[in-house]
Amino acid sequence: MGLASVCGGMGTCEECRVRRVTGDLSAPTPTEAAALGRDALAAGWRLACQATALNDVRLHIPPESLTAAQRLQVEGIEARLDLDPAIHTPGAYGLAVDVGTTKVAAYLVRLETGETVARSAAMNPQIAYGEDVISRIAFAGREAGPPKERGQVGAKCLQSVLVETLNSLLAEMCASASVPAGRVLDSVMVGNTAMHHLLAGLPVEQLGRAPYAPATTEPLLIPARELGLALGEGANVYLPPVIAGYVGADHLAMLLATGIIKPRRREGREEFNLAAKKPFADNEKPSRSPAPVLWGSLLRGSNIIALDIGTNTEIALLAGGRITCCSCASGPAFEGAHIREGMRAAPGAIERARWSDGKILWQTIEGQPPVGICGSGILDVVASLLDGGLLKPNGQLTVGSEYPLVPAAQTGLGRDLVVTRKDVHEIQLAKSAIRAGTEVLLANAGLAAGDLDGFIVAGAFGTYLDLRSAVRVGMFPSLPMEKFSQVGNAAGVGARMMLVSAKKRREAEALAKRLGYVELAADDGFTGLFMKYLGF
Repeated sequence: MGLASVCGGMGTCEECRVRRVTGDLSAPTPTEAAALGRDALAAGWRLACQATALNDVRLHIPPESLTAAQRLQVEGIEARLDLDPAIHTPGAYGLAVDVGTTKVAAYLVRLETGETVARSAAMNPQIAYGEDVISRIAFAGREAGPPKERGQVGAKCLQSVLVETLNSLLAEMCASASVPAGRVLDSVMVGNTAMHHLLAGLPVEQLGRAPYAPATTEPLLIPARELGLALGEGANVYLPPVIAGYVGADHLAMLLATGIIKPRRREGREEFNLAAKKPFADNEKPSRSPAPVLWGSLLRGSNIIALDIGTNTEIALLAGGRITCCSCASGPAFEGAHIREGMRAAPGAIERARWSDGKILWQTIEGQPPVGICGSGILDVVASLLDGGLLKPNGQLTVGSEYPLVPAAQTGLGRDLVVTRKDVHEIQLAKSAIRAGTEVLLANAGLAAGDLDGFIVAGAFGTYLDLRSAVRVGMFPSLPMEKFSQVGNAAGVGARMMLVSAKKRREAEALAKRLGYVELAADDGFTGLFMKYLGF
């Protein structure tokens, strides 16, 4: 466990409240005075990120100020692996990693067979310096110094704690599979653009301001030892290309894994050159190009949305043989942040809810007394409030400013567990951003939601959310349930595909060059659509 830190130590989220029991702390800052008030300060309450220990200090840390051990998703769709590893040494192994903003999922793979011999996951330790990407970018550049060194202290800290966790996961998996770490000779790591840059030691300051340009969009091959990774002698880390400032290699890996781009076929199907303006038939030939050409084989007329929901949600639309993508700031509500009783998906979190017989029925992780609500739970609760007629179209509660979800006698808090109007508003912001991003891509392709043949939901949150709740609140379009697919950690699967196949790496690189990107901030229709989908 660690201290909650949504704002990365800026003192604005007020999540890290602690109470001094013994010892001396530095004087309260103006930020603390504004957040806590005179009485709380007099009672010993402080914000941990604003206080410095002057000697040995004993603190009382309430449960709500702690990060809990979270249910970590490492499973995903299982795809056929084409074996063509970059390393052909007999008995060699490889490491595939999906570096998420919140979670890190790792896989130890036997390169000769494609078998995953061990898998593990951990919280991304960078959370201690900020729960979202923007907070970490700010932390990376916070330490001032000479112009040439400015930002290096913070960025190095974020890189080193991540590498330490990666080495720990590697050691754990090697021990469980009886594989010496020295035999791990190759690695593929994917993540969003900020995670990619922080791991590679690239500057991230520019990702925090328009036009949010990556330092590079090229694939990288870095010696593992340069990054401090405890892989075998001579091992490299392959980092696939990123697409844009907020569409990273994890999205590319997800697209690769879902199979919406398939090997070339014939038998009456059309084939598409993703760089072309229109599909062409079998009797036509594509123009020759020195760049690699990626082909997709799809059923005639297939239109597919694929998205991975997180603090930033990446969305891709395949239509007419072309793929366009975007990223929307859906916020940390689905990780439990900014929700009054919000928490991550840990024991005691309400993860399911339904309206029945005039009340909301709920279920917690591991059946423990409820102590909070995780992302899938708050989505279900909002849908349940709608079903019960307790929410107005603008999101206001009909019962006042808060709804008592669980009485004190049933919680593990010793008080009522409630849902507030502000909680509903956070979900409104998140769901509207996702829906508006989806609608922008559809509109730009001349399509409506009803034209979709498939809707793929990837990622850890996407694994546990109830699709009916997502449709009920308007986050997803109203489509037949059979059109939806929940595919788990597809980014991790894509990383494994590239680990065991050099051909898949080339396919991913070619796809990256042909992905169209829509910057929502510059799209004329986004703001109007965002406002439209705020309501219920």
